[in-house]
Amino acid sequence: MALHNTPAERQIIKLLEKIGLPEVETKAWIDQIQATGMGEDLAENIQERLTHPAETDAPLHNRSILMVEYTRLVRQWRMAQGARKFTK
Repeated sequence: MALHNTPAERQIIKLLEKIGLPEVETKAWIDQIQATGMGEDLAENIQERLTHPAETDAPLHNRSILMVEYTRLVRQWRMAQGARKFTK
């Protein structure tokens, strides 16, 4: 059963779709987010891949802008996860 993704996860999916990495890789990440939700290990894997591109990757335009946007979305996701722990 598919998981109901948070707004931050949906924004991360949109960003991954426009980044310009190989489609197989981004499709696997998007499928994982949609199936099980975002996780710390997945966030670290994506960030590692974005900061250290492979030699075969096409040049990513505006890499610094994309990294800042990705980092902001991951922080937003982490804050939402932390907020779930505070209930009445």
